[in-house]
Amino acid sequence: MSYEESGVVGLEGLSSFERFLVWIKKSLKGHPEVKTEIGLYATVVKIAPKLAIALSTDGVGTKLLVAELIGKYDTVGIDCVAMNVNDIICVGAKPIAMLDYIAVQDVSKEFMEDLGKGLYAGAKEAGISIPGGELAQLREMIKGIKEGYGFDLVGCAVGVMEPNKLIVGEGIKEGDLVIGLGSSGLHSNGYTLARRVLLSKWKVDDY
Repeated sequence: MSYEESGVVGLEGLSSFERFLVWIKKSLKGHPEVKTEIGLYATVVKIAPKLAIALSTDGVGTKLLVAELIGKYDTVGIDCVAMNVNDIICVGAKPIAMLDYIAVQDVSKEFMEDLGKGLYAGAKEAGISIPGGELAQLREMIKGIKEGYGFDLVGCAVGVMEPNKLIVGEGIKEGDLVIGLGSSGLHSNGYTLARRVLLSKWKVDDY
């Protein structure tokens, strides 16, 4: 099974997004303090001669559906923090804070506390704070596997760095050392395909 077969749009289907980017990129003109191109893991903006901030936003994706299936929600809070701070680190910045955006079908459901626990655990491990965020109840828009339990979880992280220490992959040359780090699992990537492949053969509680 391919990503396209699982419902993920391939590169040939991104022409509408490219037209969207045309307008977004116009906002960069006349703003030389933006030090990175659109498309990197994080965007770096110089705010003082020796200070820049790195910004990143990311969500947990369809792993949230797995959380619904097994009734375990704290881990996706950790995932949300990890996805964002990892992107901040990629450009050489130190993550310091993250805001969350939570859209829910029903704000009264008990999983909200578990989400909070997970976000706190992720923030503690990453050494950041979560000083604010947004909660939206969107009954007509948000649907999940279980009635009333649909939700989406997104974060927007900020980090700080010296502008001259930006890492974007420039200057790579033959002889440079490449360091690979082993992954502990899928984290929050590729779950649309993974769910389709695995759940077509097994139930979520099969071991």
